[in-house]
Order: sequence, then C-alpha cells, then structure tokens
Amino acid sequence: MDVTSHRDLAEGLKSYGLSITAKRAHLYVANTLSASLAEEIFSQGGRCTTAWGYEIGERGDEIGTAHRLAYLLGAPPGVTA
Repeated sequence: MDVTSHRDLAEGLKSYGLSITAKRAHLYVANTLSASLAEEIFSQGGRCTTAWGYEIGERGDEIGTAHRLAYLLGAPPGVTA
C-alpha cells in the first residue's frame, strides 16, 4: 500500500469506530468491542487483500474498501465512511 492509500483507508475505517495499527506494508484492523474480530490488510498488485487471501478492494476505492471491511468486522450499523 502506498502512504496515501494507507492513510485514506485508515481514515475511512476510523469513521466506523475500528482500531487501526499500521505495520509497514499492511494494516491491522480490529473491532474495539471484540478482539476476535480483526483482520490484517495487505496490498498486492493494487488490490487490498486480507491475510486469508480474500480480496476486499482496490487502490483508489478506499471508501468502498473501508465499508466492506467494516461490514466483515461487525462495525456498528448506521456509521458511515
């Protein structure tokens, strides 16, 4: 992930109340209500993927990526990016 994509995705995720930790080329994202609801997000070829290899979005669509990840991590409904 480039720095801008990293920052934009992190900002979108924070708007859902998720916890974000940047670790070099990936983000660790967690639901603050449950430590078991967490994902590591990597950038591979312009695509954002989870540690399990699930493609969650692409560079340039950080808002959509944040929305999909928030849904997967059970972020509270009614909060928008």
